[in-house]
Amino acid sequence: MKTHHSTVRLLLLVFSLALVGFSCKKSPNTIGNNLIDGGNYIGIYYTDTLPILCHSVMDSIGTKNVSTVLLGSMKDPVFGTTTAGFYTQFHLSSINHKYGSNPILDSLVLQLYVGGFYGDTTTLQTLHVYEMTDTISTHEQYYCYSDVPVGAVDHANGYQCHFRPHTSGYIITNDTIERPIIRIPLSQELGNFIMNIDSSAYKEPDLFKQEFPGLYVTAETVSQDGGIGYINLTNNTFSQLQLYYHEAETPNKTLRYDFYVTQTDVYFNRYIHDYTQGDPDFVDQVVNGNESLGQETLYVQAMGGVKTILQIPDIDHWRDTLQEGHIVINEAKLVIPAHAMIGDSSLFKTPTNYVLVGLNQDGTTYLLPDYLEGTSYWGGTYSESAKSVTFRISEYFADMVRGVKPNLGLSFGINGAAYNAMRWIIAGPQAEQSDKLHLEVTYSIVGD
Repeated sequence: MKTHHSTVRLLLLVFSLALVGFSCKKSPNTIGNNLIDGGNYIGIYYTDTLPILCHSVMDSIGTKNVSTVLLGSMKDPVFGTTTAGFYTQFHLSSINHKYGSNPILDSLVLQLYVGGFYGDTTTLQTLHVYEMTDTISTHEQYYCYSDVPVGAVDHANGYQCHFRPHTSGYIITNDTIERPIIRIPLSQELGNFIMNIDSSAYKEPDLFKQEFPGLYVTAETVSQDGGIGYINLTNNTFSQLQLYYHEAETPNKTLRYDFYVTQTDVYFNRYIHDYTQGDPDFVDQVVNGNESLGQETLYVQAMGGVKTILQIPDIDHWRDTLQEGHIVINEAKLVIPAHAMIGDSSLFKTPTNYVLVGLNQDGTTYLLPDYLEGTSYWGGTYSESAKSVTFRISEYFADMVRGVKPNLGLSFGINGAAYNAMRWIIAGPQAEQSDKLHLEVTYSIVGD
């Protein structure tokens, strides 16, 4: 009897598995259709031909106390000339410091740790250093275009150097600096001024900053090539303002006092762009405002430079022609490919990460709901193999179709634009190449 029941159960199991295997061969588009009336099947549709209007414009960005300060000048064949500098306060390395009864200045040196470089490292750079004549505040916001009054004297006297971020072993007296640095000798005038500040100002960092507001460090505009150095200003081991001196009684005994830049001090990047020296089509679009050129070529640049505005006008048409609630957005992917521009220099490496945000009526921006799903879903990273950047904007697109938010467009730019020097050229939706900017939408229409 037990054998008979076991045989029956075995036959039923084999039959069930065969039935499951047969069922799995059905097309995913037809599974369950026998449960729905003939006119109510859920169809899956795809389009990548939605019109997209886009153009590039000049940007601005806050640069206060960012992770890296930029220094240098470069002439880009497409984007024109950009010069990067920074304003900074200095912090006492120790309080109540006294230089002695009769100190004599030997030298004042601004030492900067070069953490990287963008552009041509072989170009000779000319650097200038000016003393700030007004204080900067922790309560103020500072932007890439902000200015602070400075004196007329260039305390670096046009110091010339090459940025060599991959070199090390710089020997100073008996010390070897195992990091790439530049050392800018500053004037005796400035060194004596700092050394002769009343000793009471050395009791507190804020008192010292009132007497010595800080420095503006910048570069002279290059006529060709060039590049921008990435300075680790708050790395107090290697970036310092160093004052060397000795006491009159002991001329052979060199002493040193250092000033640092810390996160409690205020510093910010200052960028100067001259786009009129760029490619004629770039100038016509970005400077002169010829938006139609954006359908072929688009641009993004960090340093508060250039961003791209995109709008999908047919979203409103979808809302008007399809009954609300009867369309389901399965996926929407914005694909942004590189432009195959002839003559684009290999010196200007493609940025890795990008940002895409929504635009409000007042020009402010907001994070798209898809961004909150995480990087693996959202995207925004450049693919070297595909030569493009992809964003999933499914929730955003669905919100636009439903009219949850007004369709005011998107802003696309480079991530970390306040503290890197990169730029990128994009194939617009009507570019003369096979891969161009487009939106891929997969959607379903549910019948009545």
